[in-house]
Amino acid sequence: MQLSILVPMLVVWLRRRDFPPAVKILSWYVYLSAFCVLGIRFFAPYDNSLYLIYFNVGKIALFATVYYKAVESVRMRQLVLITALAALAVCVGLTASGFFTHSFDLAVVVCRVVQSAVLAAFALVYLEQMLGHGTTAPVSRDPIWLLSVGQLLYSAGTVTAFSLDYLSRTPYEQAPKSMIVAVVGTIFNVFLTLAFLRAKPLPAVAADAETPSASQLARA
Repeated sequence: MQLSILVPMLVVWLRRRDFPPAVKILSWYVYLSAFCVLGIRFFAPYDNSLYLIYFNVGKIALFATVYYKAVESVRMRQLVLITALAALAVCVGLTASGFFTHSFDLAVVVCRVVQSAVLAAFALVYLEQMLGHGTTAPVSRDPIWLLSVGQLLYSAGTVTAFSLDYLSRTPYEQAPKSMIVAVVGTIFNVFLTLAFLRAKPLPAVAADAETPSASQLARA
């Protein structure tokens, strides 16, 4: 699962110039993911709590910015902004309290659940927007639609997997949790790769279409 982030990262390097604004912001996710994975592997092999918190907080902030640009309704953009700020405030507050209690266990769990719930809500908002368009173009070509579907699957799988923690009594009973996390993480990276592959630059508006020529003004 962790190595699978290299695939969308390669696509980002090859196609970044073709991305529309929202997808350009989304492309920073590959670096966030890689940073946290490397941090856990090499700098915090025994206690990776802070890197897990960094990942969830960073993902909330990054994806909120993506959906803020992708959502068309002004009211929904405001809702995305307010929800993201509230979620970040909760995560940062619990993390700060962890420095005093010398334990970040609660912050890790809450940040993970908040990230899954909030980003699933943003994904549903965008999917509802796409349904309202009523266009005949296949939605599977839309990069943010692909991101939203991948995020919904990831959120559902993640919450299910970590809910098993409360039912596990032995290390062997935690094996299904790890398998689910690995599978849904890989699936999300597949959808992320498709989103980058299918992203297209915004069509340029021709200057002649906006500004009438001198001959047109004369005829008018």
